[in-house]
Amino acid sequence: MAVISRRSSTDGAPPVGVIADPRLATAGIIVASISMGLVPVFARTLTDDGIAPVAVSFYRNLLGAILLIGFLRLTGTKRNATIWGLFVGVAMGFGWTAYVEAITVVPVSTAAVVYMSYPLFALLVVWLVFGQPPMARSVAGGIIVVAAAAIALGPEISGEHRNQLLILLAAPLAFGSAIAVLTERLGPLTPLERVASVGVGSSVGLLPLIVTLPSHEVLPGDGRGWLLVVGIGLVTGIGPQWLYVKCAPRVGAAKAAMSGAIELPTMFAVGALVFGESLTVAQGFAGLLVVGAILLVPSRPSPATAMARRRRRLIPGRFDS
Repeated sequence: MAVISRRSSTDGAPPVGVIADPRLATAGIIVASISMGLVPVFARTLTDDGIAPVAVSFYRNLLGAILLIGFLRLTGTKRNATIWGLFVGVAMGFGWTAYVEAITVVPVSTAAVVYMSYPLFALLVVWLVFGQPPMARSVAGGIIVVAAAAIALGPEISGEHRNQLLILLAAPLAFGSAIAVLTERLGPLTPLERVASVGVGSSVGLLPLIVTLPSHEVLPGDGRGWLLVVGIGLVTGIGPQWLYVKCAPRVGAAKAAMSGAIELPTMFAVGALVFGESLTVAQGFAGLLVVGAILLVPSRPSPATAMARRRRRLIPGRFDS
């Protein structure tokens, strides 16, 4: 069975240059999400060195914006999809800022369980904005992920960091909305074009805040800091984003969101191995629930994505990046 199709699709094959098997697309989303779950490794180290959380979020997408700005499509038939991607980028920039801000004052595992409410936000946005009621198994999967987060969080939600955790809700709201838009509106774009629109949107959206900060909160003071800046852009930004957007439209918003929930156990591991946070039995059980949710939710490409794939089949010899 072919993993990647690079045929012209005139014989009814899947669109060229993309992952054909939904099971392999799901695996790709899991790999990408594990990489995204490494954000705290870079983010907390940078903030400990005095870099502002908004600057950390800015750097995460800046590399993609610089390298891929040539893939931005603001004319022709791809303009509307690109505009959707730019708006998603702005939202994700502020969402990641809220997340980085939170992990400077609360344990990574605590922030992770609030962040992991994003699958339900994805289902809600697809339903309320794009008019696609979620299937029963998708709703069940979202509830399982939120239950896993609540179990892992335990009594901490009523502790001294309640306000920070409430602010953190901006992150799952932004990411859930991004998944919904990605699977419902960005189908006409190639993967690199999607990453370009999100990266540029995030960078432009955060730039007004960046210019108001003192230089020592924006610019790392040594080579180690600059390596961390490049690392957060490559390891948690442009690389996994490209893989994620290449795979997510294949399986739909619900499956993409649930598969991405593998970030929860990843963040638990980062907290324990890198920052010395203690793992609990409840957190381990929560991780198993997340895996169960991934297996429960079926793949269902969006109508918009399916239509875009049919249109691409009419163009022989096209290669998607």
